[in-house]
Amino acid sequence: MPDSFLPMSSPPIPGSVSPRPVAVIDIGTNSIRMAIAQIDPQGRVSMIESLSQGVRLGKDTFIRGEITRGTTEECVKVLKTFRKKLAEYQITRPDQIRVVATSAVREAMNRIAFVDRIYVATGFNVEAIEEPEVHRITYRSIKDQLLSHPELDEARVAIAEVGGGSTELLYVDGGNVAYSHAYRLGALRLHESLESLRATQSKLRDIMEGEIQRQLETLPTHIPPDRKVELIAMGGDAR
Repeated sequence: MPDSFLPMSSPPIPGSVSPRPVAVIDIGTNSIRMAIAQIDPQGRVSMIESLSQGVRLGKDTFIRGEITRGTTEECVKVLKTFRKKLAEYQITRPDQIRVVATSAVREAMNRIAFVDRIYVATGFNVEAIEEPEVHRITYRSIKDQLLSHPELDEARVAIAEVGGGSTELLYVDGGNVAYSHAYRLGALRLHESLESLRATQSKLRDIMEGEIQRQLETLPTHIPPDRKVELIAMGGDAR
């Protein structure tokens, strides 16, 4: 989970040397994850603990178009458990916690009702982040890695983060983001779309490859095909 998700650091308090404990919760397509860290007065981030619990929000959104009551209550149960863990680290104030959600919540027709239910039941204010913010966070999370490798710092690099709901693509040319887009080619989204079809494995493969090619057909207009491009794949689904 990128450090960029963490709550913004408050200005250091004069004479204060104690690290500030913070946390971020990511409500994703397949799971809810939490990272707990501390930020020292110089702004350095040290991870303390991480937790993850599977909840298939994407299965609801990508098939039904909305998050069911049962899945919502699963999320409530997980987040209440996370709230207790945060209390152990004395992380209780809103400025210490950031809760974000991506495509499975953002695309749900009842996302407002979902966010309201989470807030009432747990006190967490869920932020369904839009694609531009996701792109910004992705780039910030990998920028230092690019700078630490001279062969990548000035190169043309395509960064693909494969998630459950979408595949986010960033094209970086000489350290600057020249193109970014989120394609609806997430692993779970494709799986759920193909599962309803009665076809052989080879036919399903052809359908999947055709859908990928269809969505990526305009890519050469943004990433010149006649130039060498380094590819970096990110995300659990890519691994």
